[in-house]
Amino acid sequence: MSAGARHWGARDAALIGAASAVGPALLRTLGATWRLDVVGEERVNEVRRRGGVVHAFWHGHLAALEYAYRGRGIVVLSSLHRDGEISARLMTSLGYRVVRGSSSRGSTRGLLKMLAAAGAGEAVAITPDGPRGPAGSVQKGIFLISDRAGVPIVPVGVAACPAARLDSWDRMLVPLPFARVAVVHGEPIPPSPDVDPEARAGALRRSIDAATAEAARRAGPEARGPRESD
Repeated sequence: MSAGARHWGARDAALIGAASAVGPALLRTLGATWRLDVVGEERVNEVRRRGGVVHAFWHGHLAALEYAYRGRGIVVLSSLHRDGEISARLMTSLGYRVVRGSSSRGSTRGLLKMLAAAGAGEAVAITPDGPRGPAGSVQKGIFLISDRAGVPIVPVGVAACPAARLDSWDRMLVPLPFARVAVVHGEPIPPSPDVDPEARAGALRRSIDAATAEAARRAGPEARGPRESD
């Protein structure tokens, strides 16, 4: 039973149980049809030989990366509300290690656990604009983890063709069956505690967007990233 599960009412518990049972099988079935094109992973492997790493990508890329990064034991943060419970169970079933917390509840505990994981040499994954946006914004917690753990941030971009976007705040990108899905890892960004936080946020945003643009180029002329307009 996941943390907090006993507190759910009957309706929420039923929804969580159903989604947890169907979600992993659905994602595995859909993902098995995708043609994955992973670029720059040697950069991540080089970093991992020296210690921990922080993967940074937009919340709207989650669906594709949940499948692409499965089975690697990457540490992820999941919120404490109902949707976070569903996500935590899905991610656990896909081989991630889940830390519970959010920007509104349990944030300090979750952040400290992510920091401890990165400092111990593990790979962690963070959406700088999650869990509630605004899309494409960079919250400062990712820099705290990088600086205090002494590990670099690797920007990650995703695009897919054909793909759909959900009508959600993050415009979640959902690759369709048999899509070409490109995952691009940018140049690692070293810890920089002496650099202005706003400048760092802007640089990280541009790095993730550049990786996304490269992913779109590789995925095809009709490829979509999560924040593109129709």
